[in-house]
Amino acid sequence: MAEFADLVLLAGQLILENGGETFRVEETMVRMAVAAGAQTADVFAVPQGIFCTINDGVQTQTRIARIHHRGFNLTKVLEVNRISRQLSAEILTVEAAYAELQTVERLPRRYPTGIRLLAGAIGSAAFSYLLGAHLGSVLAAGITGLLVMIVMEFLQKREILNFVALAMAGATTALANLVIRQFWPTTQFDLAVIGSIMVLAPGLAITTSVRDALFEDLISASIRGVEAFGVALAIASGVGSILTLYLWIGGTLP
Repeated sequence: MAEFADLVLLAGQLILENGGETFRVEETMVRMAVAAGAQTADVFAVPQGIFCTINDGVQTQTRIARIHHRGFNLTKVLEVNRISRQLSAEILTVEAAYAELQTVERLPRRYPTGIRLLAGAIGSAAFSYLLGAHLGSVLAAGITGLLVMIVMEFLQKREILNFVALAMAGATTALANLVIRQFWPTTQFDLAVIGSIMVLAPGLAITTSVRDALFEDLISASIRGVEAFGVALAIASGVGSILTLYLWIGGTLP
């Protein structure tokens, strides 16, 4: 049982660390435990940890995993789901499934830096375009979105507290757009700022929080909701501080 207890715990840990909902963690772990030969499996997951008890008819084991790092890499979540389905269909043995999960665990935690920077620039430009910005403002949003992602990369590599990093990235957005506006007065400042901060917005965290609430995982929903609110507050404080300072020194906004 020790083998499939490790299998089940690793599967849940990978889903929770990479943006999966807690109900998905619990459901996947129970399905994999039963498919591996357990008679009963009880799982309780919150964003900070997993508790599971597995009984194979002879002995009972309880495992706990503390989640220290969380991000968003849905490729890993999809891979765990695939392995779970193949284990349930008896395509994979417990040993083979555990080996594949270890392979998934070794995959890079985040996407390559170049892809993240490019996605930030394109995402910012696309959001401003959807808001009705003209071509010049779309370009400005793309440039500042790229700059914001570079700042976030720099701060995260130095393990700066996430909320502080987000506030500094928000401040960078406002400052960069103010500079662009000085040289390019026709830029739609508000739409460019909104577009460039959208890449920082906690959209997936909010969606996951709502889904957890719908599945009555109220503790997880509350934790993720508070986290999303903190992220939004950090971004707003960074943007707001720069704009307030700019107005205080005599600047004007459109």
